[in-house]
Amino acid sequence: MRKLSVFFLLLSAGCASAQEIPQANVPAVVVNAFQQKFPQQVAVEWELKKGLYEAEFEIENLDHNVYIDSTGKIVRYKKEITTNELPAAVNTSIQKNFKGYKIEDIKRIEEATGITYKVELEKGEVERNVTFAVDGKIVENIVD
Repeated sequence: MRKLSVFFLLLSAGCASAQEIPQANVPAVVVNAFQQKFPQQVAVEWELKKGLYEAEFEIENLDHNVYIDSTGKIVRYKKEITTNELPAAVNTSIQKNFKGYKIEDIKRIEEATGITYKVELEKGEVERNVTFAVDGKIVENIVD
């Protein structure tokens, strides 16, 4: 019984960090900034995460996520891209450092610190989430 109580406590704590909210509850300044930047968006879902409003949406069947602060400033923007959109330096780094791995998913991430590319790579049972700088340098390499 105690293990079950701990499980539910942890589950509720995890849910508290990200709350799905209706667009009507998102401040107008945030919604306006979002709609100005992404007029072609569809299927929008809003969440409140660590004080930032996250809009998860699609444009031309590709996934996008944008994080906006309460003043309407875009803090982080993440979008799904194709292999053809990866910089040549990132492609070269993948070929050099991850021979035999297949690219499964690619995200382009814009933040104040710059642009990075998060690439999900798979080889047999091994999955890696590797983040690359624009110049192809590996920023992070996590084995799932």
